[in-house]
Amino acid sequence: MRIRLVAVVGSGSKLSPDQEAAAEELGAELIRAGFGVACGGLGGVMAAVARGAHNARGDTATPPVVGLLPSYDPKDGNPHLDIVIPTGMGHARNVLVAAAGEVVICVGGAMGAMSEMAIARKIGRPVLALAGSGGAAKVMTKAVQTVTPVESPQAAVALVKELLAQPKT
Repeated sequence: MRIRLVAVVGSGSKLSPDQEAAAEELGAELIRAGFGVACGGLGGVMAAVARGAHNARGDTATPPVVGLLPSYDPKDGNPHLDIVIPTGMGHARNVLVAAAGEVVICVGGAMGAMSEMAIARKIGRPVLALAGSGGAAKVMTKAVQTVTPVESPQAAVALVKELLAQPKT
C-alpha cells in the first residue's frame, strides 16, 4: 500500500509559540490520519511538524517523516526525520518539497514558503494555509484565490482527507 505524503511548509526560523504548537499538532494529526509528512527538513515549522508527527507515531517509521534538505549533508536535517534526502539544491529544493506532497499546507512562513505554495499551485497541488498563523499563509490566502484558509490543524487534515478521496478531474 502506498503511503500518501502531505507537504508542510513555513518559516525555517524562530516561531511564535502559537505557530510552533500549530505545526506540532498538524504533524500529529497528519500521522494519526495515516499520512506521511514531507518538509524541508530543517528548523522552525519543519522541525515542529516533524516532531509532532514523530511523537504521535512513536518509534515506528510508518507513516514516514521525510526531509528534503537544501544541502548535501544529511546531518543538517532535524532529529525527527525518518528519511533525509540531501538534495544539494539550495532554495531550488522548494520545487521538490512542493511536488512531494499531494497537498501542501502552510503554517506562517516567508518567501521560501510563498515560493513552495506558488509552485504547488502551478503544478496542480491543492494548497491550504493555516488561518491566523500569519506570514506567507496570511498573504497567500488574500492574494491567491486557490489557496484555501483552514482554521485549525484538525480542519486541515479533514480537508486533506476530503481532497485526496476525490478522483482527479
